[in-house]
Amino acid sequence: MSPSVKIAFPIVLTLLLGCGLLLLGVPGRKMNLVVSGNPYVNKQVNYQVLLLVLTGISLLVTCFLNKKNFLNYFSLGQINAPGEELKVFGMKKGDSWSESGLSLLFIISGVTAVFMYFQLKKTGPDWSVLQSGILWIIFFSLTNSFGEEMIFRLGIVSPLKGLLTPITVCFISAILFGLPHFFGMPNGIVGVLMAGVLGFVLAKSMIETNGFFWAWLIHFAQDVIIIGSLFLMGTGQSQ
Repeated sequence: MSPSVKIAFPIVLTLLLGCGLLLLGVPGRKMNLVVSGNPYVNKQVNYQVLLLVLTGISLLVTCFLNKKNFLNYFSLGQINAPGEELKVFGMKKGDSWSESGLSLLFIISGVTAVFMYFQLKKTGPDWSVLQSGILWIIFFSLTNSFGEEMIFRLGIVSPLKGLLTPITVCFISAILFGLPHFFGMPNGIVGVLMAGVLGFVLAKSMIETNGFFWAWLIHFAQDVIIIGSLFLMGTGQSQ
């Protein structure tokens, strides 16, 4: 396999899987798993099952493309590893990811929470319904963040390591992760930019720590906020 093909293949695969995720979100009959009296929960269960199927495909192909890199990154990694400078987020060269990771977790989660709060404010949600859905929200956030990290981060970082510079790999991951979020929450250009920035940072964390711990944790926190907000919007509104 030529170097150009080695570079193009995982990018095209991730792009196709991203399109697949968009199709999973299109209204229509796909699966009919019913686990709750809550329509939003049932919708998410069906989506997450199919997401994990696509995740399995991504993992198998990623391992096949470069097993050594795959085994290196398919782990929690070195949580305290030093990182490279990223001024926009206040990261200095050599800063430990145990510090930078927590800082990014709070900064990115704070921005996401503020944005989603104003979206929720428009719908007048009934906050009391959270009590009945908190376990579902956590479960969906775990599966969704894991699946997307395996597809958009591991699926790009692992096969492209050594073929492109780390910053180029981060930008590719950011773009591929941002594009599907044009139709997500938040949507439009804002959604693309927010997801793109997040994708860049998470790819950086995976490359520098040789694992997905910080990428999954930070992504999980965002999904708790977003999926929790969508649960409120889809389950009930105050009168």
